[in-house]
This record gives sequence, structure tokens and C-alpha cells, in this order.
Amino acid sequence: MTSTEVKAGLLYSSSGPGASPAHGFRSGVQARFELANAEGGVNGRKLTYVWRDDATDPTLNLVGARQLVEDEKVFGIMQGLQVAGGSAQYLGDQGIPVTGFAGETVWAQHQNMFSWHYYTVEKGSSTVWGDFASSRGGTRAAMVDMALSDSTRKYHQQVVESLRRTGVSVDMEYEVTASTTSFETLARQMKAARIDTIAGALFPDVLAKLIPAVRAAGVDLKTVLVPAGYDQTLLRQLGPTLAGVVVYVSFVPFEQNAQAYTRMLSAMSTYAPENQSPTQEGAVFGWLSADMFVRGLREAGPCPTQQSFIGGLRKVHDYSADGLLPRPIDLTTNFEQLGDCFTFVQVSDDGSRFVPLEPSPRCGKPIT
Repeated sequence: MTSTEVKAGLLYSSSGPGASPAHGFRSGVQARFELANAEGGVNGRKLTYVWRDDATDPTLNLVGARQLVEDEKVFGIMQGLQVAGGSAQYLGDQGIPVTGFAGETVWAQHQNMFSWHYYTVEKGSSTVWGDFASSRGGTRAAMVDMALSDSTRKYHQQVVESLRRTGVSVDMEYEVTASTTSFETLARQMKAARIDTIAGALFPDVLAKLIPAVRAAGVDLKTVLVPAGYDQTLLRQLGPTLAGVVVYVSFVPFEQNAQAYTRMLSAMSTYAPENQSPTQEGAVFGWLSADMFVRGLREAGPCPTQQSFIGGLRKVHDYSADGLLPRPIDLTTNFEQLGDCFTFVQVSDDGSRFVPLEPSPRCGKPIT
């Protein structure tokens, strides 16, 4: 922090098994910061950032965080998407503000970490996933997850509890990888078990192998429900393969309220032209992470400190990211609370587009 500049750090999975849903993340950050600069910065200070790739490895996440804080002297950090747990305690001990995608339980355990949506918490669940599967006629589910982290296992358990609470039995549970799993064998087992629902923490590279195998085996699916893959680039690559897959997102879909995205997409075109497909979830995650960082600086006042950033942002009661979120968020109360309102979008039958499903958003009931 100087009188003319604020330097932030960006720490995310540009490579490794968690890189797929992070495509566009850095572009979203770049566009939001440059737009802020074009509008005069924050209290006259220009926003800059330096970045590190944690390669979806918690150990490298900590290494990257230490480099950003101790070598680069950043004021705060934007994080995404899978292994922030590697550096959470260190950044908390240092009092470093962190904004980003809260895909792990550590986000709900440190007051210096902020997100618009908490995907996992230590205890409890919500009926939101089970309610959706039941509404599609699901009765027997297979949970299929990529082995990424302890938080993935907690997320897995949340979805299992949700399905069972709403009357959907969980008859099969698998951990898979895109490179070593025999998806044909897995599909035959699903057929024998009369599975009609697939859920879990699956990324598109796994879905691209799982879905064709399931179809070839004749599994009669009511729904495939996943937390990642809302990306127009994927439709161009895999559209027909992903037909019918349902992705749930924590922000307003592009197709549902294009006006809310006018500012973001214009900034992406101007300041991140290398991203040829800005309508992807990773870009929105990056934009939201940077937007929260900008809001925190504004709340910190004309002479911001890391403490005033954290204290000021925690008092915000109406964060909406200029309409990108389905409803304003109270950052005082959303901390430690499992996010249980999502918008569900489905890949069309011809694989050419995403179709938002009504009602939108869908919210569940807490399971304690």
C-alpha cells in the first residue's frame, strides 16, 4: 500500500486437477481491477496484482501465499478454487484479507476470509440437492467424486445427507480420476443397481468420459447434478456429450439477466481480450473475488489498513456485486453459514446452450 497504489495477490489453480473450473478466473480479476482503475481507482489508488499458481496442491498454496506476502508485500489476496486450506491458517495469523471462492470449510473458520457463498461447512447440510433430484423423479443415486481434498469429502457427505433426507437412496459411492478409472465398468455397475441419479464433485474432463459410458450401458438417468461446468467453451467442445447435465451456480446465469452482465462483459472485452469466452463460471468467480476486494478497500476508508479492510467488509449488509448475485448478501451473517440457494441450469438436448430452470433461485432447508 502506497499513496498511489494497492498491490494485491492472486493465488489460484492455473494447473493441476482443479484447473478446469478455474479457467477464466484470472481474466475476471484482471477485468475488474482495470475497470476500477479506469474509474479512478479506489480513493485515488491504482489497483495492481501479482499472481501464483498453486497447481491444486495445498503445499504449493502455502508456498505461493508466503511468496505473495513476504516477498511481494501484497496488501491482501484473492483465492480460488480448491486448496485455500493450505494457506488459510498462515494468512489468518498474518491478518491478511482474503476474498474468493469458498469451496472449502476453512473459509467459514477465519474472519479474514470473505466469499459470496460458502459451499461447505464442518457440520450440517441442506435439502437443496435432494429436493432437486426428487423433483426430477430420482430415487437411487450414485455419488461420483474426484479425490481432491478433505473438503471434497465433506461436500460429498453434505450431498449424501441431502439426498437421503429427501427420500433418494444413495446406493453407490465412487472416487474417480479421468485417467485411471474404467468408466465402462462403473456404468455397468450403475445399470445393475438401477441408478437413476448421479451427483458429486465432478469436473468436465471426468463427465466427458462418464456420460458416454453411462449412455452406452443403457442407464436410465433422471438427472446428472454437478457443481462445475457452466462454461460456453465446454459446450463448443463437448456440448452433445453433456446434453441434459444440470449445473448449479451461486450467481445469476448469463441467460437469465443479460443486463446484469453488461458491465462485466464490456470490461472483459476491453481489459481481458485474451479470454475469447467470458461467459464462463471461472471468469465470474474471478470477477466476484476482485469485486469483493474492491468493496473491502472502499469500506476501509481513505487510509486503509488490513484490519480496517476486514472490519469494514464484515459490516456490509447488502453485497450484491451490482446484480450478479440472486439476492443481496449480508456479510455479517453469511459467515459460517452453508450457502443453500442456487440457480440450476441444464445443458439443452442438442448441447448448444444452457437453460436456466425455474424456480430461480432454488433454496433448501437446513439439515442439522
